[in-house]
Amino acid sequence: MEPLPARDAITPEVLARWAHRGQRRDTPAGPGDYIDHPRRVVELLVAGGVAGPEVLAAGWLHDTVEDQPGRLDLAGAALDHGSDDGAAGPGDGILEPVDDAALRDRALAVLADLFGPTVARIVAEVTNPLPSSSASAGSLPSVASGAASAASSSTSTQGSPDALYLEHLRQLCAHGSPAAVSVKICDLLDNTRDLDPVPADPRDPARLARLRRKYAAARPILRSASSLLDPRWQQKALARDITQGQ
Repeated sequence: MEPLPARDAITPEVLARWAHRGQRRDTPAGPGDYIDHPRRVVELLVAGGVAGPEVLAAGWLHDTVEDQPGRLDLAGAALDHGSDDGAAGPGDGILEPVDDAALRDRALAVLADLFGPTVARIVAEVTNPLPSSSASAGSLPSVASGAASAASSSTSTQGSPDALYLEHLRQLCAHGSPAAVSVKICDLLDNTRDLDPVPADPRDPARLARLRRKYAAARPILRSASSLLDPRWQQKALARDITQGQ
């Protein structure tokens, strides 16, 4: 893994590219670079009328705490020690034994340190909860004094992963910030852009069908949610039926 840039060279895009380097994402043409997903999320935010730098920063970083918390922890340790080359292999980054919730907290603290508590809070809000979370439904994470509370504590733990996703989405739309809802809407829009199978599609048809059902249930929750996006753009963007192809 390439070295971490110096602190003054780390932008949200730079950190997202560093954190997701080597991570792949299934596409109709085969595995693609994961970073294309947050890039498109930012493009969708801009298309929907969002210009706030903190929201766009969260768009770049929205999956880093969920997918690569160890790398963010490693980045924080490298920056704390004044090192620009703290990066190691793709599975590295945990400097000492730590549970998943604490690791997410530490990752969020790195985002707060680099980009401010608002960016970290938005990322915390959109991060899907850990299955082991014991928090009650309705509580959403907050960030105070540059430190993040657990992104894993944003919903209850009962049900399947898809049910947990939808419950987290309901709580986000009911209690979350419009900025976080904006990022989540654009995240869903990109996640559903290519769920229809194509000829010679290498992806599992059963998994595609499950994802269509999951995200079809999410769209009504998001269609009228309060966000920073232009309301007409939001309605139009979420209007497409994604149940086809089943």
